[in-house]
Amino acid sequence: MTPADPLAWRRHPHAPAPGTELGPVGAIPDGQGHEYVFGPEHDAFRMFVVRRGPDVFGYLNICPHFSLRLNYRANQFTTRDGEILCSMHFALFRMDDGVCIEGACPGRALDPVPVEVTPDGALRIAGSRDAGPAMWPVM
Repeated sequence: MTPADPLAWRRHPHAPAPGTELGPVGAIPDGQGHEYVFGPEHDAFRMFVVRRGPDVFGYLNICPHFSLRLNYRANQFTTRDGEILCSMHFALFRMDDGVCIEGACPGRALDPVPVEVTPDGALRIAGSRDAGPAMWPVM
């Protein structure tokens, strides 16, 4: 298995800082996903969050098979069975860890973006805005 890179998202020049609010978690229907884009279109940081009940999982919107976006249509990332789908090559990924379970990239995984839900229901990039250089290194 090729593990995901939990720090890949931090290396993008337009990655949001820890603590960046993405919106209300309730805006993501259960079993579905939502894409978030930061920066200019030609070099945008693209991530998505999928939700299963109270649990949320964030990933870079890049298929590990061919480095293309997973979704063809806006915010369509999941199957009826609750898996993440690459609409370009039809690879399937588990929602909870991003590991490819079927298709062109078996054993590879989506790179995670840490997300959390605040007590008031806001979805945000996990971590603190005040964490300093140890939490948010310049790369």
